[in-house]
Order: sequence, then C-alpha cells, then structure tokens
Amino acid sequence: MANNLSEKNKIDNSKDTADNTNIVTTIDNATQKTNKIDKTSQDVPSSNFIPVERKTKKLLSSSVIIFIIALLIISAIFVIYNTLNSNIISGIQIKGIDVSSISKSDARYKVDSYIDSTLVDELTLKYGDFESTISLSQIEATFDTKTASNSAYNIGRQGNIFQNNLYILSTLFGKINIEPMLRINREQLIKNLEDISTQLPDSVIQSSYYIENNNLVVTSGQEGNIINIDATIESIRNSISDFSYINKPVDIIVKNEQPDNIDISKIHSQIYKEPVDAYFTTEPFAVFPSENGINFNISIEEAHSIITSEKKDEYLIPLKTLYPNVTTNMIGTEAFPHQLSSYSTRYAVNNTNRTTNLILASNKINGTVIMPGEIFSYNKVVGQRTIAARI
Repeated sequence: MANNLSEKNKIDNSKDTADNTNIVTTIDNATQKTNKIDKTSQDVPSSNFIPVERKTKKLLSSSVIIFIIALLIISAIFVIYNTLNSNIISGIQIKGIDVSSISKSDARYKVDSYIDSTLVDELTLKYGDFESTISLSQIEATFDTKTASNSAYNIGRQGNIFQNNLYILSTLFGKINIEPMLRINREQLIKNLEDISTQLPDSVIQSSYYIENNNLVVTSGQEGNIINIDATIESIRNSISDFSYINKPVDIIVKNEQPDNIDISKIHSQIYKEPVDAYFTTEPFAVFPSENGINFNISIEEAHSIITSEKKDEYLIPLKTLYPNVTTNMIGTEAFPHQLSSYSTRYAVNNTNRTTNLILASNKINGTVIMPGEIFSYNKVVGQRTIAARI
C-alpha cells in the first residue's frame, strides 16, 4: 500500500513538471512571436506618418511669414498716413507745450506766445547780500522756436519706414518734448559780468595810478574775488531756459584772484606825452596852441627799482614837464596881427607886493589863446599862488 502511494506521487510529480515545462515553452513561443511581429511592424514604412518636430517648424515658419506680412501692411498704412499728414504727429511737445496735430507755423506761434507771456526782462544776480540785475533784452536772449518747430515736424519723417513707424508708435504711448535752443549775445553778457565783478564787496583791487603835483602816485592792488565768467554764464543760461530766474535770483559764481603785478613800463607808455609846438594856418584861419609834455624825472629802470624794492601801498615816481619849442605866445603877433580891443586900469605902484603879483599873473596870462567856445579860467592859467610859483 505504501509502495503504491509512493509510486502514485512520483507519477503526479512527473506530470506537474511536464505541465510546467509546457507552460514555459508556450509563453516563450508567444513572446518570440510577439517580438517578431513588433520587429516586422517597425521595419515596414508608413506613408501617412509625419514627425512632430517637422510640424512645429512648419507652424513657426507660417507664423513668422504672417507676422512679416502684417507688419508690412501696418507699415504701409503708416507710410500712407504720414505722407498725407501735413501736421506734427501726436504726442509731441515743445517746451512742455502740446503741438500735436498742428502745422509747423501754428506750433511756433503757440510756443512763442507762451514764452513771451512768461518771460520777465529783468534777471537778478545775487552774491551774499550783494545784488545786481541784467536785462534779457540787452543780452538779446531769445529761444530758437523755428528750429524746434522744424524738429517737431520731422519726427517720424526722416528715417526709413520702420524707424518712422517706431517713432509714431512711441509717441502714442509716451510724450516727446523738444527744448528750443537759447541764444544770447555772449560778448555783451561778458561785458556786463565784468562790470558787475568790479562792484563785488570783496572784489579784487587792481593797481592804479594818478598824478598829483609833480609826482606819479602808484597804488598797489589787493587780493579778492572776481566773477567766474564761464560758470556764471552757464548758470544764467540754465535759469533762463527753465524760467527759474523769474522766482529766484541767479547765484553769482566767484573765484579768488591775485591782482596783476605793477607794470611800470606800461604806465610810463600811458602817461608819457611829447610836447606840441604851436602853429597856425591862414586858409582857413586856425590857431593850434602849444601843449606841454610829461615824462618820468628818472629812468624807467630806477622807477622799476622803486616799485620792486619793498611792498608798499603807494609808490611815488617824480615827473617832469616837457616844454615845446614854440609856444602859443610866440606866434601871437603873427597869428593875431590885429588888435580887437584893449583895457587899462590904475593901481598904486608903490604897493610892491601887489605889483609883483600883477607881474607874475600877467606873464602867465600873456600869450594865452582862447579858441571859439572855450572858457578862460584865471585860476587854471595862473595856478597856485605860492612862493614856489614865483620861480
């Protein structure tokens, strides 16, 4: 019995093993068949299949072409509009004034009217507590609105199609403001500033000179401030351009400067004068009186030594008078042969002092020529009544 069961189990196990082997074999065969079919299907080409990448490229190419065509159509429309439009395009301003959709001439008139009604002729300059003024009309301050109007009109018209369209489109979304150029008479403004510079409370003092009695008095200069011309002009231009000078003075910009060195040779050339001989003409009759000259009573080298020897506030250079060879009284009889009138008076000859004074005064007056329209001055001709004047 036990042997029969054991034999039966062996038979069952053999059967199970055979069944498993058949199942595996069947699956392998099915797998191989499937792989064969798949491989065969991959090798067979299909005329209806289009890769995704190629479709994407075709779509992009079509979009670009459509965009370019649309852009060209829009550009053509803008070109036609811009060609037919004789006014300034939209979104343009000149000095903050809207000049959109009006002609150049109307734009200029509109801006000129605004500027004329806004400007004030007097500009105030300030330096500390010091103030001075400059007239805008004197320095010929004007805005070049003609060029500004032309520039406004040319926006969207001077470039190629795409540039012009870009300008036109940009002005639809953002304003374009044109500042007209400010023109001034710079030479006149410099003269005004130089004059104001001398009036500054701490202005530099240049050396100077004057004649007193028989001496040339030379005064030394002093360090101080002068107006910085270029910087102040730039500040004035900016203040006029933005109209800020109307409500606020323009600050004067200064710089420190040392006085010029005393040029004694230059001073000598300015005061030196040759004596002039008297003469007259008969046709027509005219008398040309003599004139005294003037010169240093020392050499220029000696005068230079006085100036440079030590630092002083004043220097004295002695002068001398140069007399002409022919004085006016020398040609009196010849030039005036006819006596026109005479006058005499009496005085006490025993008054020695008075007689001396009369002789001295007469000698100085004698020969004096008074030209038509001139005024005779006794004090000027006779001079100071001093003991030294008797010589």
